[in-house]
Amino acid sequence: MFKLISISVFFIAEVHTIPAKQFRRVLTVVQAHCKLGLTATLVREDDKIQDLNFLIGPKLYEANWMELQNSGFIARVQCAEVWCPMTPEFYSEYLNIKTRKRKVRASQC
Repeated sequence: MFKLISISVFFIAEVHTIPAKQFRRVLTVVQAHCKLGLTATLVREDDKIQDLNFLIGPKLYEANWMELQNSGFIARVQCAEVWCPMTPEFYSEYLNIKTRKRKVRASQC
């Protein structure tokens, strides 16, 4: 169905998405001598983040965002806590969801 593509270097932005089913398929179509994945958030809600070690390779470098900010490479960060009210129906459903899904659901309000 897909034509095999061969390249020298494969740059992958938002590499933390690669363990997802549809993104994994790209790795079966594109063969590269070298793979370089970039992300600002090497975090996933599931346990698939460990899959990156064999899909792409180990993490080689991690920059401290505060050092990058202080050196002028990225914009200054302003953090704010935002509280979202829950309707009684939503809150009831929220309490019935398993823990991992609850974290995802809570992040969507």
